Amino acid sequence: MATHRSKLDLILGTITDGVLVVDSQGVVLYANQAAEKLLARSPIVGQSLAIPVNPDKNSYQDINLIRPNGLAWAEMRSTPLEWDGQPGYVIALRDITERKHIELERQKFVSLADNSMEFIGMSDMNFIPFYINEAGMRLVGLDSLEQAVRTPVQEFFFPEDQRFILGEFFPRVVREGHADVEIRFRHFKSGAGIWMLYNVFTIKDSTGEPVGFATVSRDISASKQVKAALREANQRKDEFLAMLAHELRNPLTPINNAAHILDRLNLEDPRLSWATEIIKRQVKHLTHLVDDLLDVSRIARGKISLKKERIDLVEVIKAVLETARGFILAKQQHLDVCLPEQPILLEGDSVRLSQVLLNLLDNASKYSLEKGQIEVNAQRLGAEVEIRVRDNGTGISPELLPTIFDLFQQGMRTLDRSQGGLGIGLTLVKQLVELHGGQVTASSPGAGLGSTFSIRLPTIVKATTVPVSETPTPSPNAGMRVLVVDDDSDVRMSTALLLELNGYEVKMADSGEQAITLIDAFHPDVVLLDIGMPGENGYQVAQCIRRLPNGGNLLLIALSGYGRAEDLARSQEAGFDHHLVKPLNLHTLCNLLEPKLTNKLN
Repeated sequence: MATHRSKLDLILGTITDGVLVVDSQGVVLYANQAAEKLLARSPIVGQSLAIPVNPDKNSYQDINLIRPNGLAWAEMRSTPLEWDGQPGYVIALRDITERKHIELERQKFVSLADNSMEFIGMSDMNFIPFYINEAGMRLVGLDSLEQAVRTPVQEFFFPEDQRFILGEFFPRVVREGHADVEIRFRHFKSGAGIWMLYNVFTIKDSTGEPVGFATVSRDISASKQVKAALREANQRKDEFLAMLAHELRNPLTPINNAAHILDRLNLEDPRLSWATEIIKRQVKHLTHLVDDLLDVSRIARGKISLKKERIDLVEVIKAVLETARGFILAKQQHLDVCLPEQPILLEGDSVRLSQVLLNLLDNASKYSLEKGQIEVNAQRLGAEVEIRVRDNGTGISPELLPTIFDLFQQGMRTLDRSQGGLGIGLTLVKQLVELHGGQVTASSPGAGLGSTFSIRLPTIVKATTVPVSETPTPSPNAGMRVLVVDDDSDVRMSTALLLELNGYEVKMADSGEQAITLIDAFHPDVVLLDIGMPGENGYQVAQCIRRLPNGGNLLLIALSGYGRAEDLARSQEAGFDHHLVKPLNLHTLCNLLEPKLTNKLN
């Protein structure tokens, strides 16, 4: 018998469950090491334990154990047994303290989850759910928890998203402990998609090992619909602005061309010269307004980009002042300029910096009375240059000053709107200056006391002199053949006449089909081609021209009312060498034609 007892001790000593034998009074007759460890008593044989047992049959229950370090839980199984001739019980104990703590936490979680309107669920590491709250089941069209636990996690998603969920998303959750993604859940009854912010984290055991996944996810379908509507509205707005610009630029082109034609005709009547200058000045003003209008969407989308090069800021300012003198002198305002004699070099976009300065000068003139005073000065301050535009006009109120650079922000409008505008210019100034690594500030003593705008830009401190670009002047271009293609007869004829007066040999076409025919007969060096034509548009015509036997040698220039970045990109893809925006700038065109003329003469 002793040998059998020794073997029993050896066997029971190797298992992790506690094993006890007690008599009918609960006195311990036998205990293995696991039992002594679980009950935190050693030795335990001979001690009395208050353990509830069923005297007649097997029993199974979870019991509390009081230990020196606190309460513990054990799963207890007991069976009647005769031990050394005495009636008693064999008791098996398994430590379930950790499981009980998890269950208690789970019950707290479930209690909170059942009262939540979010989708809350838990699954094991094999992606089999074992809990989804009522709100979650209603959201995805499940009728019961029994149905939910028979549905693997991946089936909550559309087939095209399941590979991402299992192959990318959940591995990231395991690596990082948490991850979230915007993704569609699948409604199990209707099949509809439900956009969710799917927020998942791992459930870990006491050793820190992941044992499951939990999610608290939110239905974002409504906000998604709002965002989609906003995107659609924004796209429609951009398309509307592009079309508006096109429709505005088309009539501006023949007006602008006609004014330059009148200049070239050298007519004697001073009243004609006066009228011509008015037309040219107002065309510039309208063109400026159209450009600012289109820049609204570019600002909102962060699509304004710079073409930086090394430039002399002094020369840029001088060129802008020449442009601004027209509207300043028209109001008999006095312009006082103080510029350094030495060049101020910086890396910048001369076109965009010109736009900045022109906007400030336009504001200074607009918000000043006739015979008002406008001052422009520039000076180097260490590694920066400061440009100041000061006026003695209406000034800026203290309430408006903090928001003066905000989009669509304006001072009080007058009844005649003489000081009106789009509320875009100063926002453009701020954006463009900051893109150049600078800053712009505004100051004013108050309403009626004038205002000062200061721009600071980083300069190139150590640099060699840079050649100053000169504005080209039209020169005789005998022998240069230009084909003008535009369906608008005013644009077509005025552009052709302007080019002829500047020495070019010109033919006209009103469609892509006619242009192809004339290219074969006229053999032009340059094709000036409109984009928005009925039938075949300019992009299609350009592609046809490039496929002609000598089409690759032609200088192909788009002249269009469409001037968005995407329009320029499409022109390049279609085979255009350059893209000019209406109204036509003759100096810019001459610059583009000069290399072609030089090669032709050589």
